[in-house]
This record gives sequence, structure tokens and C-alpha cells, in this order.
Amino acid sequence: MSGPGLPGYLDYPWRRRGLDHDRFPYRILPRATPIAWPGKARVALWIAVHVGHFPMDMPRTPFVAPGGVDRPYPSYWDYTQRDYGNRIGIYRLMRALDARGLRGTALMSSAVATRYPALVKEVAASRWEVAAAGVDMGKLHHGGLDEASERALVTRAVANLRAAFGPTVRGWHSPAHSQSMRTLDLVAEAGLDYVADWINDDMPYAVTTAKGPLTAMPLAWDLSDQRLLFQQHMDTGEFVEQVLRAFASFKAEAADGAGRVLTVTITPWLMGQPHRIRALGEMLDRLLDQDGVWPATGAEIVDAWKASAG
Repeated sequence: MSGPGLPGYLDYPWRRRGLDHDRFPYRILPRATPIAWPGKARVALWIAVHVGHFPMDMPRTPFVAPGGVDRPYPSYWDYTQRDYGNRIGIYRLMRALDARGLRGTALMSSAVATRYPALVKEVAASRWEVAAAGVDMGKLHHGGLDEASERALVTRAVANLRAAFGPTVRGWHSPAHSQSMRTLDLVAEAGLDYVADWINDDMPYAVTTAKGPLTAMPLAWDLSDQRLLFQQHMDTGEFVEQVLRAFASFKAEAADGAGRVLTVTITPWLMGQPHRIRALGEMLDRLLDQDGVWPATGAEIVDAWKASAG
């Protein structure tokens, strides 16, 4: 056994100055090679939608996922609010995006594919992208899982979603951004090519795994409705204003030809509420009124980034 002050506590293969892993090289974004988006756009607009299933018996260890059930089992209060998003709120979001010719990326729990057949039919008929977001929000990826158990979670999630939506499922987002040391390896092993778990950049970058390369996509947590509306209790207007401020910053940074990604991360049981949906539509209109905006799915951004980065 080891612990603070005991032998071996700080011994691990990548203990050194700088990055303590070999997943990607150190990069300073302003000094990186400029990325050109299609049509010479300055900012790629990625709308990532958390379509998660929150089981009523969610565990409280090793941690409670953001938006997780707070009350003792059975908490119909918590469960039905999350369920509202997948039965009602998501359709408002789809209408708002469809009215503007926008395609979202559904970061979907595979449990949704079996529990919500009507929603699956709607999403499959739409032009939205689907990315795998684990089995459900109660099955987190963490260091306490053995390799076989974690592989089974990844395999199950990818298989169920590809059975519903076909081979276009290319992305991965772990429930609650959770990972073990081997999650990336298992995601690559499952045949996916991008991951949206880390919140350490504003642009895509290459990630090394034991099963081949992945592309890390910037899923903005600080601009997420879960962060701003649910955790920090901001009102909808403040959420909109923060997204627009981020866009202004990215557009200014991209003035020298270096493209940026603005990720609008929204959740059906939050942003799909009737008192918020109009504000979302108005925010999207303001973004689309700007010059140099390229609306795209996660997979489209990955492909364009790879093409430009060479």
C-alpha cells in the first residue's frame, strides 16, 4: 500500500516535468499551424446535444454525474425531469435547428436507442449526427473498472447505436466526461475516430492510443448549459450572452486565418424547456447572421481539421 509520504506514491511511468502522459504533445494554440475551414470560414459552429439516459438507480460512487439524481431512490422528481428532455425537450431543439438548416450532433446514451424508439426514428430520419455517449449516465468510466468491464461498456454502447443509426457513428463522449487510463484505447479499438471528453483546448488535436490515433474535439464545459444554467444557476440570457462573447473572441482570434471552433453544448431537459427555446433560436440567428460561420457536425469538423492539418 502507498500513500502521501510513502514509497512509490508518486512513481508512475510518465512522471516528469510538463505533460505526465504520452497521449499528445504539448501545444500552444496561438503558435499552432493555422487551420482553414471550408469556404474560408473563421469559426466552425458545432452544436453538441447531450441526449442522455439517467437511470433512477444511479450510483453515487465514484462520483455523481452532472445532472445526476440527488434524492434517495426512487426519485421520480429527478428522473421525470431528465425523461422530459428525451420525450419533449429534444423535439423543440430539433425544430429550432431544422428551421435554421442546422445539424446537431447527438451525444447519445445507448440506452436511449432501446428506451425511446420514437426518438430514434426521428433522429435517424433527420440529418443529425449521432455520437456514442456510453451506455447511460449511471455507468461511468473510471480507474476502478477492470479492463473487461470497461471494454464491455464501450462495445455495448457502440454496437447498440450503430445498430440503430449505422456506421456513421464515429464519435465518443464518456458519461460525465469520465475516463480511466485505458478509455481512449478502448474507444479506438471499437472503431471510433474522435472523442469529446477533455476540456483543455479550443481546437481539435491528435491523440495517441494503443489502437491507433483519435482526434480530440473541444466540447466546451464552461459554455455548457449544464454548467451555466444547472450548476451556476444563471438565467438563460446570461447563457446566451456568454456564448456570443465566446464567438466574438474566436472570430477575432481567427482574423489571421487561424480557424476556431465554437461549441454550443445544450441539453434537452434544460434548453428544451418552453421558457428557453425562443432564446436559443434567437442566439442561433445572431450567430448565423455573422460572416465567416461554418455550421458543422463533429465528424465534419474532424474531417476538415485533418484535411487542413495534413
